[in-house]
Amino acid sequence: MNFLVLLIKGIVIGVANVVPGVSGSTLAVIFRVYDRLIESINCLFTDMKKSLKFLIPFGIGMVIGILGLGSLLDFFIVNFSLQAGAFIAGLMAGSIPFIHKLAISQNGKKTHYYVVAVIAAIAIVILSLFVPTPEIYTGAEFSISLVILLFVAGFLGAAAMIIPGVSGAMVLMLLGVLPIAMHTITLIREYLMTPFDFELLPPILLVIVPVGIGLVAGILLTSRLIANLLKNHHSITYFIILGLVFGTIFAVFNNDSTYQSHAGITLPLIVFAVIAFIIGAIISLKLGERD
Repeated sequence: MNFLVLLIKGIVIGVANVVPGVSGSTLAVIFRVYDRLIESINCLFTDMKKSLKFLIPFGIGMVIGILGLGSLLDFFIVNFSLQAGAFIAGLMAGSIPFIHKLAISQNGKKTHYYVVAVIAAIAIVILSLFVPTPEIYTGAEFSISLVILLFVAGFLGAAAMIIPGVSGAMVLMLLGVLPIAMHTITLIREYLMTPFDFELLPPILLVIVPVGIGLVAGILLTSRLIANLLKNHHSITYFIILGLVFGTIFAVFNNDSTYQSHAGITLPLIVFAVIAFIIGAIISLKLGERD
């Protein structure tokens, strides 16, 4: 693959990675680069030249895609939170048939697998009901707890991005970190346009340093583990993922921030939210059908 082709594919997959419910790894499978991606990550220190030949253009493309869509998503989360939440939930709902297909693709229609999926869903529902969503905002002061949360979010988000059918952004949403992640992307774009505005650097660095370290650690430490799990425990791994997706859909609508947009909550906007959910589900279903 030449540099430009990898760059373009990286851009599209980068865009997918900032939308909860859309799996960048699913697109990587569709674009026939998933196996090469996992191989390049796992061989980074044993065959660095070959790995970097793939990872550099692909990684640059992902950064472009993330920065390109992140600000737009941040705008909708702030101003139309219910519609954005409904669209995101629709994307997750639309990914369920695809994940279920993967789960049963290797003789996975066993009753106890569905029980495991239900347990995973209940765990997420309990977390959303009884564990308060972290209150994180752009002007948050430095604290050890904040840094740890952002590191964990980066680590788990990276691990999720490696699994086809799972959204890394969905993990960030579940941890309550997605709004600040999207807002930080907006700040990065503003800083790139005004590089001498050094006041933007502290809130940017507060987020990207722990998240970035978590991302790198998550990718390097879990890529081989996840590859082995999918190889040796394929069905039950995907049934757990299936349960997590169901639980996270509930968590989206159970989150108070979903109902706190600047536009308010009115009957017409609720109708638009329903439409947004349907559109999101259709998009996700179509992506799954292409695999």
